[in-house]
Amino acid sequence: MKNLKRLLSVPALLIAGSAICLADSGILYDSNDHYYLNDDAFGGYVLKIGYSGPCSGTVMAGTTWTETANVLVGCCPNNDVRSKLTVYGTANTEKNVYTSGLTRSGDCIISGGTWNCGGLFYLGYALEGTLKITNAGTLNVGKTFYISSGSSVTVKDNSVLALSVDANGAFGEKGGICVYNDIADTITLDSAANIVINAQSFSQSATGETVVIDNFLTADKNLAKTLATLTFTVGGNSFTADNEDALNRYLGGISVSGFEDYAKSFVVNAEGQSVSLRLSKIPEPSAFGLLTGIGVLVLAISRRRRKFAEAAKRASGD
Repeated sequence: MKNLKRLLSVPALLIAGSAICLADSGILYDSNDHYYLNDDAFGGYVLKIGYSGPCSGTVMAGTTWTETANVLVGCCPNNDVRSKLTVYGTANTEKNVYTSGLTRSGDCIISGGTWNCGGLFYLGYALEGTLKITNAGTLNVGKTFYISSGSSVTVKDNSVLALSVDANGAFGEKGGICVYNDIADTITLDSAANIVINAQSFSQSATGETVVIDNFLTADKNLAKTLATLTFTVGGNSFTADNEDALNRYLGGISVSGFEDYAKSFVVNAEGQSVSLRLSKIPEPSAFGLLTGIGVLVLAISRRRRKFAEAAKRASGD
């Protein structure tokens, strides 16, 4: 009740009858400094965690938090105490998520839980932000994952950062992972398997032995000049996002659901500053057997011809 009274005291609150969840439904806060406000900079109504003072939220294991407004983790008025959103249970954010406002940084932690983000995920909206996914946690991003302002991502053990493509093989508005400005960002993975592309809907409509998913990585045309400002570290091996050889060597084991029987390779478009993912059909085991059989047959014929030639040579010599 105390939280609700404080919410109602904020001038730019939701109008009566708007469909929106209360901030204390399924989530625990360590202070009262969280509000719903109408802010065009964040796409309309937004739950600001850390507004007017330090505040962090936690979704406990075994609980579910569903939020229909946009979410901002880290707001104002100072950056002395970072705001955090920690997910041990299940978080369903139906719209966009932003970390770090103009004067307070934000951290997102998923430890063994699942966070389903239906919209865009901005890591580092004004200041740098951090994202850590551990203990077999999962972040499902429905649209583009933006990374900017010197932010960092860490995905460990069997945890997953999952991106999605639609039936046409397209990610969100700016690709799968978009470098949003030229301040160096980092993504650290234990292995390529820590990134998953959900392409089930696309696989049902894709045809051919080779399929291309465009814009797996992009650089924002207005703010970022190059993909080189994003550094990957995979199993201890570091490289920039525009390094095609390193992408294929260290991220070639990426998982693409719906295309499990396809080999994966990356193609860098240096001019457009984007990276596409090329999927090539791996022959069925029976096809391997057929190829092997043909090879054996060709070898046998070659040997037989060579024997005939040697016999004919000996006969002519006699």
